[in-house]
Amino acid sequence: MNLFKSMSARWAAAGERREQRDREKAQQSARRERFESRHRLRLSHAAAVSSVEITCHEDTWEFIKRLVFPYPAAGCHIAFHGQVDPQNFPGKRVRVDSRSGMATVTLSGPHVVRCLTIFRAVLASGPDHFSQDAQRYAMSERLYDRFAELVDAIDPDTSTGAIPQLVIDAGLESDGHEPDTVT
Repeated sequence: MNLFKSMSARWAAAGERREQRDREKAQQSARRERFESRHRLRLSHAAAVSSVEITCHEDTWEFIKRLVFPYPAAGCHIAFHGQVDPQNFPGKRVRVDSRSGMATVTLSGPHVVRCLTIFRAVLASGPDHFSQDAQRYAMSERLYDRFAELVDAIDPDTSTGAIPQLVIDAGLESDGHEPDTVT
C-alpha cells in the first residue's frame, strides 16, 4: 500500500508540474501577443511622424548607424533587412558637440520604423542567440524601450508642429543639456 501511495503522489506531482508549465506557456504566449500588438501599433504611429530629433552619445549613434542603417562595408547589419540607400541615410543630418561627444540626429518616420523593427528583431532572437553578442542585445533592448517611449507619446492624429525630442543616454537633462556637476 505504501508503494501505491508513493507512486500516486509522484503522478500527482508530475501532473501539477505539467499544469504549471502549461499555465506559464499560456502566460508567455499572451505577453508575446500583447507585445506584438503594441509593436504593430507603434510602427503605425512612427510611420505618421515627419521627423524626430534624437540626442545620444556619438558611440551610441555609431552603434545605431551600424546596426540599423548599414551601408556596404559597414560590417554589422541584419542581413534580412537589407542595405540602406545612401541617398536616404540619416547620417547626413548629424551634429556632434565636440566638447561633450553628444550627437544630435534628425530621423524621419520611416527611419524610426526601421529602428523599432530592427531592435525588435534583435530582441526576438534572444540574448543567447548564437550570432548575438551581449552588447548588441543590451543596447537593442535599451534603444527599443527609449524609441517606444517616444512613439507612445506621439498622437499621430494631431500635429503641434514641434519636432519630438528623444534623449537616449543618461547624464543629460530633459532639455538636452548636461546637468551641473556636483562638487
